[in-house]
Amino acid sequence: MKKKYLFYAVLAVFMLWFPAVVFNTAAAFSGHPDPGQIQAFIYHHFGMEEKYPSTSVSVKQFKAHLDYLEKNDYTVLTLGNALDLISSEDQLPEKIAVITMDDGYRSIWQHAVPILDEYGYTATVFIPTSHVGGNNYLTWRQIAELQKKGFEIGNHSHSHEYFLNHSKEKISKKFEADLEKSHELFRRHLNKTPKLYAYPFGEYNPEMIKVLKKYGYLAAAAQKSGVICTESNRFVLPRFPMNVQYGKTEGFAEKAQMNALRVVDAEPEDPVISGQNPPELTLRVQNSKIYPENLQCFVSGNRNCTVEHSGKNSEFVIKVRAGDKLSSRRTLYTVTASSREGSEWFWYSHLWIQPEYGE
Repeated sequence: MKKKYLFYAVLAVFMLWFPAVVFNTAAAFSGHPDPGQIQAFIYHHFGMEEKYPSTSVSVKQFKAHLDYLEKNDYTVLTLGNALDLISSEDQLPEKIAVITMDDGYRSIWQHAVPILDEYGYTATVFIPTSHVGGNNYLTWRQIAELQKKGFEIGNHSHSHEYFLNHSKEKISKKFEADLEKSHELFRRHLNKTPKLYAYPFGEYNPEMIKVLKKYGYLAAAAQKSGVICTESNRFVLPRFPMNVQYGKTEGFAEKAQMNALRVVDAEPEDPVISGQNPPELTLRVQNSKIYPENLQCFVSGNRNCTVEHSGKNSEFVIKVRAGDKLSSRRTLYTVTASSREGSEWFWYSHLWIQPEYGE
């Protein structure tokens, strides 16, 4: 799991550094994300910040996050309910937030659930079934109790392995076999199988998405930051990661007020780099609010990249490429833009994967 924590540590530095460099948050934000969006946050550990600083928030920080959502009139839903809502024709709440938790650590039960109960909130918990009942992990009894309380239980695989380490011909079969193992355990202990999935380490490819659709999954979360909107690819959903380093209330508030760039198409579809390196990302954006001359790009937090745009009115084509060859297993391209009046900011991240760089 060390590589997973390292990726979040790098992402934490970017998320901490980004607002101060790119804009003055105190002056820039309007304080209201656009309607029809979901501000999704990902947590792992609670109250274990000394041992896991890159993937834990303190109990005090988590309570402050929920306090911010309550005081600023966010409707807090499970991820599945939030996705259903923005797809419906019903009147939407002005602001929607989702709390998600990956890996099913026991600190969820010990520290997070009592605080969520105080506010009357629930969350979506993604479970790797082979880990259940292990040291520092939730038990099936606790997971069943969470489900009774209205928490949403999602699938985080059975083995939590690096599926992309297998040859391309075997990935789909390995992934499907793992999915069936997890389903067997979910049925045995919860009498149902999940409809939402979170990719281990955030890694996926189109073949894995096909398997999830075959088994009736409705959506899946990747490991990249950003805001969910109606245009988002349901099987590559972004979430803002939280940890002790940038879990301060002002940092949480910045993410809660961020807007989606509203990307309607992203190429290539496969995040695994198989051709030119550095790879080029092409985005088709439909957003009448953004000021394209202010487009900025980052490669894992650094400005070593180029961004070009073409188009007019509310539709743009954006091309992004790093200045140097990518040399990590996972690398994020992030594109941001301000609104024309400068009071709102828009965000989109794309994950690149190179399995040959090991775990």
